Amino acid sequence: MQSRIALFEAMTQSAWPALSTEVFDGWLLRFANGYTKRANSVTPLYAGTLSDAEKVAYCERRFADAGLPGIFKLTQEHAALDAALAERGYAQIDLSSVQTAELATQTLVQDPAVTLQANADAGWIDAFARLGNLNTAQRHAAERMLAQYAASTAFGVLEHEGEVLACGFAVRQHDYVLLFDICTDPAWRRQGLGRRLVASLLAWGAERGATQGLLQVVASNEAAVALYAGFGFVEQYRYWYRHRA
Repeated sequence: MQSRIALFEAMTQSAWPALSTEVFDGWLLRFANGYTKRANSVTPLYAGTLSDAEKVAYCERRFADAGLPGIFKLTQEHAALDAALAERGYAQIDLSSVQTAELATQTLVQDPAVTLQANADAGWIDAFARLGNLNTAQRHAAERMLAQYAASTAFGVLEHEGEVLACGFAVRQHDYVLLFDICTDPAWRRQGLGRRLVASLLAWGAERGATQGLLQVVASNEAAVALYAGFGFVEQYRYWYRHRA
């Protein structure tokens, strides 16, 4: 499982691009003007030559210089580092589940109400910002981040009478289609819109040769966990953040 975790962590990091990334002795330092913890944190991917203490000190300086809090994204592979950060006053937040699903066992059909496009144009960004409650700075950061893909992408919206009620996107990598930021208008939740959007994004990936779905979901988000379980998603491991102001 160790190599599988590293594979999934690398794929999910590249599928949510930061504005800038520094590789330091097996660790990724990612910066995006504070927009999302995923894109403004340190992810230890591979063993390096320096000690954890040396690398933590360096990362703290780099994030302080950028005016950002120190945040580390950790998994079960990082027990010693997790304990060391806890001793340094880093609190654990946002326990999340990484899940996969077999696509071949499902009947996935593109929903006619869902529109998919290859790029995040201004219209999609507008919908994403509205449904995700992004402020102006966050919207600008998201627009820049989501314009940087080398992999194939599908940005989807589900519309009703000309109004976007749900949006999200998918990234195609290796044998996987990765899902991100499935958002539904609060007034239209629990009406199956998220399921229809997810089905369309998974169908898009399957049509392009993906055999597996891959996603990350906050473990306490019961509604989202139940939605993905309906597509056969099962947990592979968990990650969390260590945060210090």
